[in-house]
Amino acid sequence: MDGTRGTRLKLTMTSRAYRLLLLHPVRLVRRLLAEHATPRSLAAAAALGMFVGALPVIGLHTLLVYALARRLRLNRLMALGANQLGMPPFVPALCIETGYYLRHGEFLTEISMRTLGREALDRFWEWLIGAFTLGPVLALTVGGAIWMLAALVQRRGAGDADGGPGAGAEGESGKATTAGQP
Repeated sequence: MDGTRGTRLKLTMTSRAYRLLLLHPVRLVRRLLAEHATPRSLAAAAALGMFVGALPVIGLHTLLVYALARRLRLNRLMALGANQLGMPPFVPALCIETGYYLRHGEFLTEISMRTLGREALDRFWEWLIGAFTLGPVLALTVGGAIWMLAALVQRRGAGDADGGPGAGAEGESGKATTAGQP
């Protein structure tokens, strides 16, 4: 009896999230963006998403990023968005090339059924080596860019709230407007 009740509670919570997604998607996005939205935490979430996006966990990137971001209490929307930057073919190809270079001292120049099909296990190990070599570099790059952008947005938001540039009811021309008058 208790097992059924616990399942029913989980289904209710899940259906509640789906209902929020379907009926109020903007509200859901605002809630996700507001959760842990400091520049440092947004940068950490983006770095996590980019690093996992470089790993050779085919078909599991989204689930892994979501679980790790939730476990580390990072912004899940930012982590999932940054994860999409690591989608094939660009980042996996870079990781495979990096891994191949580290293993053999030269770049992989032959792309054929032999190199992709029969040597798939070798390409997987090269992708793994390349991901752990190139992944941190990509994560720091994306995380740093997000941190700078978030700090800039936060600074501009503070300037607006303090009466700085852009504060008040100014129109696009910079002239103050009143309600109903252009």
